[in-house]
Amino acid sequence: MTAPLLQVNGVQKRYGGVHALKGVDFDLAAGEVHVLLGENGAGKSTLMGVLSGAVSPDEGSVALDGRPVRFASPRDAHAAGIAMIPQELDLVPGLDIAANLFLGSEITHAGVLAHGTMRQRAQALLKSAGVALNASLPVASLRMGERQLVAIAKALSAQARILIMDEPTAALSAVEADHLFTVVRDLAARGVGIVYISHRLEEVGRIGDRVTVMRDGLVVGTAGPDAPQAALVRMLVGRPFSDLFPPRAGTLGAPILRLDHARFEPRHPRPGWQAPQDVSLIVHAGEIVGLTGLMGVGRTELLSALHGFGANGRWHGTVEVRGKPASLGTIAAARRAGIAYVTDDRRGTGLVLNHTVAQNAVMSTLRRVTPFGLVSRALERREVATALDTYDIRPRLPDAKVVNLSGGNQQKVVFAKELMNGPGLLLLDEPTRGVDVGAKAEIYRRLRALAGSGLGVLVASSELPELIGLCDRIVVMQAGRTVHEFGAGPAEDEVRRVSEGEVAAA
Repeated sequence: MTAPLLQVNGVQKRYGGVHALKGVDFDLAAGEVHVLLGENGAGKSTLMGVLSGAVSPDEGSVALDGRPVRFASPRDAHAAGIAMIPQELDLVPGLDIAANLFLGSEITHAGVLAHGTMRQRAQALLKSAGVALNASLPVASLRMGERQLVAIAKALSAQARILIMDEPTAALSAVEADHLFTVVRDLAARGVGIVYISHRLEEVGRIGDRVTVMRDGLVVGTAGPDAPQAALVRMLVGRPFSDLFPPRAGTLGAPILRLDHARFEPRHPRPGWQAPQDVSLIVHAGEIVGLTGLMGVGRTELLSALHGFGANGRWHGTVEVRGKPASLGTIAAARRAGIAYVTDDRRGTGLVLNHTVAQNAVMSTLRRVTPFGLVSRALERREVATALDTYDIRPRLPDAKVVNLSGGNQQKVVFAKELMNGPGLLLLDEPTRGVDVGAKAEIYRRLRALAGSGLGVLVASSELPELIGLCDRIVVMQAGRTVHEFGAGPAEDEVRRVSEGEVAAA
């Protein structure tokens, strides 16, 4: 029997009184994508630190190709063919791609940097990684998905045989994520072993060959890529999937939003942007309505068009807010109508990462904290204290930079920013993307509490079990049109068949 490319046996690690790893076994085969799941604090980062040479284990062993190894530093692990791509990419934006690929191992001729040679070799590395970029482009000019691909090429420049990827799609669009998956599968086909860390359960079946779940410093189970999400959630949190969702509303209020054969005409055409074509739906006060459908059907575009976010234009057909015609199409008009919007990219468009929690939280309530055109620090502190308490943002430090918060707490800041102004309708796009299961359960409880206070919620999600567990109704979209509506708790297979067009929509 061929030895695994990587074998971890009984690894333990303590930090004072904290037992971070409690005897972990883990293995990886050449050409395998092994997905690693776990909530924050489960031990994933410590285990990856052991594999990448950043953490020295107290007990246990690590073997490559059946031979025991012990790394004194990340340099040792790198030399052994193990490369780690952190969630916060270690690229230098001010340098071009070639300079980043050879950073620390520059090529010189007679003591002078050989820029031409490095760019030529960098171009070959990019090609080998399936990246169609010019090596002379500055990293600062690249989209996040392109930077992720450059980071892969950089790891492969050292002939990495094992690639550790930490939340690689957390800040990517759906199109960028699809491209990344193609590159990852190609690398695996060439024999590279890949440890893929993610909070997104829907990615397991798309990218993984196996999935291992950690909890409280232990491996609690390993399964195939087709494992039901409900089973993975039970392993992640130790309780049934259904327990994550609070009870649904008993009674609903008046309609907050009504669309009847509504169509959005953007002011300027946008290639690849699926404008709403024929949308009919209602969201009542106290109700959570879900949007589902295949990637690219227009869920995000519907939400962004309702809020005027990124695509100014004009609505046609019936568009009513609280029973009255509404002229939506700009952010100002949406805010006047009491509509708030949480985008699917909290790091790119939902937050100002280098600003503090306080500065982000009061963005929607600036008028309340600037009574005479100047910021009142006393009023700002009062608003921020309310946000910290209401949304349980941790750490409770108003001056903490948002970039240093966990994904779940960043999402709480986004919610606080949008909801502090007391809207009547909340539009949500992938609200639990990039957060662990525990944080998801907290978001579900928060949404149900908001609905209970009379807020209407329209939420788009690529996680169908999430919509089924959370929503009072689910609306299916195809090609910019609403084609079917389900009541509470439909069967997942039935919704999926309608979404994929296997069953004619009603």
